[in-house]
Amino acid sequence: MLAKTESYTSIEIKELGQVQLRKTTTITDSGSVISTSHHREVRNPGSNVSDLPSNVSASIAGYWTTEVLNNWDTFISSSLSDVSAS
Repeated sequence: MLAKTESYTSIEIKELGQVQLRKTTTITDSGSVISTSHHREVRNPGSNVSDLPSNVSASIAGYWTTEVLNNWDTFISSSLSDVSAS
């Protein structure tokens, strides 16, 4: 019998507070793994994480302190100013 399982197998915190997630999808047939694939995504500080499993979103929320969010806002504002000045 085929079965599909998905789980987040890696959560990486980047320098500016972005969170890179790796979701692993495993297909098994009668308990034997026949396929494994990975999908990566990045969430920026302050973005919605409510669609993620509660343990993953709680980990992210614990890292995204007010300081991290403020630093991200400053980075984005600075980046937009640089683009506008060009």
